[in-house]
Amino acid sequence: MQEAYLAAIRLDPTHADAHYYLGLLRQDELRDIDGAEAAYRAAIAAVPDHARAHFNLGLLLQTEREDIDGAEAAYRAAIAVNPGCADAHTSLGRLLAIVRQDMRRRRPSARPPAGR
Repeated sequence: MQEAYLAAIRLDPTHADAHYYLGLLRQDELRDIDGAEAAYRAAIAAVPDHARAHFNLGLLLQTEREDIDGAEAAYRAAIAVNPGCADAHTSLGRLLAIVRQDMRRRRPSARPPAGR
């Protein structure tokens, strides 16, 4: 299947869907994270309003790279392009909840320790 996507890209390097589906294949089946990221970015370069490519890039950045800022930017880009992209809204909300929870955990308590 990868060869079919690569052939389509050779014929038309701006074929955003070929890049996008290549990214899905590389991420989910081949576990080629670098290749998947490059494919999603190529899809976005070809068609900047490819909401699913932005969304899947966000998932990859969050889950595989632990790049919180990059994931947030990708989710926000997906939402900007397609405000109805429920997956992007949900993932952004979950990401921000995780960040908020982590910030609360790291924040020193305002109360003095017990027994003082």
